[in-house]
Amino acid sequence: MISVVPAIAKPLLCTAQQPLPLGQFFGLNSHLEISWPANQTEEPIIPRGELRTIDLHMKFWTTWGVFGRLINYFLSYKLVEMKLSIIQTPAFCTANIAVDTLSLTIPPKENTYETVSSSMMVQVADGAPAFELFPVTIQAKIKPLYAPLGLILLMHGTTNVANVTFTVAYKPLLSPRLPEGDIIETPPYVQVQLPIGITNLGNGKTIVENEVVSFPEGWIVTLPEQLVLEVGEYKEMNLSIISSYDYPNEQVIRISFTPHSFENYSLVGTTIYDTILAYYQPP
Repeated sequence: MISVVPAIAKPLLCTAQQPLPLGQFFGLNSHLEISWPANQTEEPIIPRGELRTIDLHMKFWTTWGVFGRLINYFLSYKLVEMKLSIIQTPAFCTANIAVDTLSLTIPPKENTYETVSSSMMVQVADGAPAFELFPVTIQAKIKPLYAPLGLILLMHGTTNVANVTFTVAYKPLLSPRLPEGDIIETPPYVQVQLPIGITNLGNGKTIVENEVVSFPEGWIVTLPEQLVLEVGEYKEMNLSIISSYDYPNEQVIRISFTPHSFENYSLVGTTIYDTILAYYQPP
């Protein structure tokens, strides 16, 4: 079981805008805006889990400088190429653009929008720290247009950069071990102890809830209720056993370990069970 942070309601659309260059000059000004649905980035990404897909929408329009109306008359509906790329990600993240080259047409009127879409796939590695907020930086770019022979600039190019921000989900993962094995001799009315070690292989600080699930009637079997483990930390504790005077040669004790996020106790992982075999051979 993988635990995530509960989603928080946000606006329908997240938008990244570049300040518009409104200076007057010969030809056309080109503008780009990048947006994506907010609900696609709200839920944290599970390390080494799903491949998260984000729908990207690019809006293109022009404003007119000197002789812009005349130039637009000749350029309207002409195809222009937009390049979409990922320019920065954290070390623990990989991201790819589904279609990185898109075609748009120059609108017939000033401030009339043309929209194209693509998608981005994001995945995070096991080492990604829980609850980390991280951006994936994307860039949309349109090159300038020139008249034949390249002597006259007809439309200025534009570049827009946006950060699509995600959160890493808490991924609990425990590795219990019994350094002295899972078999122990338990003479009647003598307290014996069996060491148990646990390593936190998850991506966040973890509270481990320990429980003695079952043991023979009349026995006293105890285990520390909790362990707190940093990422990668190993700790040992002792299972204490006092058996009754008379019991068959072998008995079974069952114990369990359940990981909870130290930051948010309601985020819980899968319970792990271990079985201990207790025996007594009288002299």
